[in-house]
Amino acid sequence: MLHRHLSVLLHRSAHSHGTVLVLGPRGAGKTTLLRRDFPGHTYASMDDAADRVRARQNPGGFLAKFRGPSIVDDLHRAPELVSLLAEHPVPHPVVFASSRRLRLQIATLELHPPTAAERQRRPALSLEMLGRFVPAKPMATPAYPQWNPPRGFLAHDVRDLVSVHDMDRFERFLEVARAQSGGVMDQQAMADECNISHRTVARWIEVLDDCFQILRLAPADFDAGRRLIRRPKIHFLDSNVFESRVITAIYRNAKHAGEEADLRFWRDSNGFEIPLVIQQAGMLPMPVSIAEAATPREVTRLRRWMELAGVAQGTMISDREGPLRGGAIQRYSIAQL
Repeated sequence: MLHRHLSVLLHRSAHSHGTVLVLGPRGAGKTTLLRRDFPGHTYASMDDAADRVRARQNPGGFLAKFRGPSIVDDLHRAPELVSLLAEHPVPHPVVFASSRRLRLQIATLELHPPTAAERQRRPALSLEMLGRFVPAKPMATPAYPQWNPPRGFLAHDVRDLVSVHDMDRFERFLEVARAQSGGVMDQQAMADECNISHRTVARWIEVLDDCFQILRLAPADFDAGRRLIRRPKIHFLDSNVFESRVITAIYRNAKHAGEEADLRFWRDSNGFEIPLVIQQAGMLPMPVSIAEAATPREVTRLRRWMELAGVAQGTMISDREGPLRGGAIQRYSIAQL
């Protein structure tokens, strides 16, 4: 059975806090993980019509019926229960799960589809070690098969966020937004192409974010004396774009380890860009150059930025691994993340 790296942190949080909220996209494996790791917990799902009606009509009474540790799945489908949790603590241990982003004062973890490290049964490369450590060769154990989550996003998670008569336009917007994965987000261009308002684009971008479909990278918070592009970049978490695949792999590893992933990008007005800058408290920023082929031009660009920012270490992620001449840049393949 596939071991999920979040499992250790999940048990630790449940023991420390009692109440835990596990968020993540539909099909990431939340239900499987919770039912496997907490076999003695009473299970209820808001996808079940009878439980959902009871939770919505009397959320306090619904929670009170559980006499011991429990799991409440698909929490977002009972908004009255969510409102109760925002105002009152839970009197007994409960692990909640939701495929919708909820902002509650509860210990919150994120589970995403299995990472390469999980499928290969090895530790993931942490943010702290990225660029400073050469991972060991993977063991010869066979990898867990590729994960193919169900495609239930539009049918299940969008239905109460986007009005029915807007669904055709939303699907068109989704195609247009997906084509921007790996690029600086241009909401006005999306609005023009989809014939919708800028306000609608902004609202639907929030829908994608709330349903764990996208990752938005803000610009790095230092300019190194340059005029920077201030719009965020957009990455779809299931995109085949190489840059998006790399960044989402790093993001998922961090979330499964409980790390705060302050991921940014840097681009000046002349087009000079570092697609990923990892910022961590107490540490110099780690620039990450991402290209399927680590060409001399990519390496030169990375070294130029390191000199500009005054950092001694950099990272190159491509389709190959191995050190680059000079030793200041560590190169990884995407499979090593």
